[in-house]
Amino acid sequence: MKKRHFAPAALAATALVVTACGSGDNGGGDDDDVDFGSSLTIWADETRTPILQEYTEKFQEEYGVNVTIQEHADELRETYVTATEQGQGPDILVGAHDWAGELARDGMVSPLQLTDSQREQFDPSTLDAFTIDGNAYAVPYATENIALIRNTDLAPDAPETFEEMIEVGQDLVDAGEVDHPLAIPVSTNGDPYHGFPLFSSFGGYLFGTDDEGNFDTTDIGIDSPGGIAAFEKFAQLGEEGILTTSMGGDNTIPFFAEGDAPFLISGPWALGDAAAGGINYEVSAIPGFEGEGPAAPFLGVQGFYLSSKAENEVFAMEFLTNFVIDEELQLLLAEAGGRLPAHTGAAEAFAADNPDLEGFAAAGEFAIPMPNIPEMNAIWEPFGRAQANAIDASVDGDEAASTAADAIRSELE
Repeated sequence: MKKRHFAPAALAATALVVTACGSGDNGGGDDDDVDFGSSLTIWADETRTPILQEYTEKFQEEYGVNVTIQEHADELRETYVTATEQGQGPDILVGAHDWAGELARDGMVSPLQLTDSQREQFDPSTLDAFTIDGNAYAVPYATENIALIRNTDLAPDAPETFEEMIEVGQDLVDAGEVDHPLAIPVSTNGDPYHGFPLFSSFGGYLFGTDDEGNFDTTDIGIDSPGGIAAFEKFAQLGEEGILTTSMGGDNTIPFFAEGDAPFLISGPWALGDAAAGGINYEVSAIPGFEGEGPAAPFLGVQGFYLSSKAENEVFAMEFLTNFVIDEELQLLLAEAGGRLPAHTGAAEAFAADNPDLEGFAAAGEFAIPMPNIPEMNAIWEPFGRAQANAIDASVDGDEAASTAADAIRSELE
């Protein structure tokens, strides 16, 4: 492949795309300020690393830049922060969208100025997931959300409401065909991630937003009318035995894979066990409660961040805007990770050949990007504890919601 040779002025113009909305220490657009280094370092996890090692050969050949992909299997974000603070981090980090808030707040990543034509290649929600104060901090490559996985031998038709699903499941329990009407993780600590679709169906929310779409951390929605109604429903479902704290992350998927439950609320990671168990299944949207809104799951997005301490900012941006956006790479990463591509064209092509992920995509129609702000850390433990307490009947739903909201407000003061 013929290598590209850039004139200094052209590279400087590319650098301006990065620095226009970045911090002041990046300097201006003068040619002397541009780093013309010939190497690029990318950090990724064990799943993405092999794909990137093969694919970046194209970038190396075309640009004459040596690309190093370093695998970090554990604590990738923490290792990145420590290394970046010491001036030893990569130019590009591959990671989740809910890292964006802390990384941006701490000056660990730079905002990207993407063109309209580049933005148009993605579902807007995938870019929103990486957006802080109007600035996008990563180029997305994959999405995921949970859905309803149904044993079609036991439940041929997708339920239209949560109540219909429970009725079908309970009839199967009464007939002695299964042990549980529904498999959904709760555990003794609660499970806000898997419980969020039930919470959102009643109009519950975590943080309100201002007129520009930024999260308002003074507006906690757990004890809003919708939030209280959701926690009261948690309590009711616990009393009826539909939700139980004895079902957690270690046994929920096996219950479904072994044919002990007709319905499972989980993600793509559960499909391997279901297939290995010989379960005939279909994936569809988690049904909302009758008379309420859709059961909107969290949307998780994966992307490529530009380090604020990148030694080769210009070529890093070239890689992000000309290669990560490429449909071919998005498809390769999707095949390796079992996630739907963020690129709309790649997503359509991938879903056409992967009916399971097409089901997850349909289930994610109303998905809500998980809040990417640091304050989200204050949500998990109080929400989970309140959910478990309501299900176990330790407290009523109203009190559980109020206690959780008060704890979160206290933490954020």
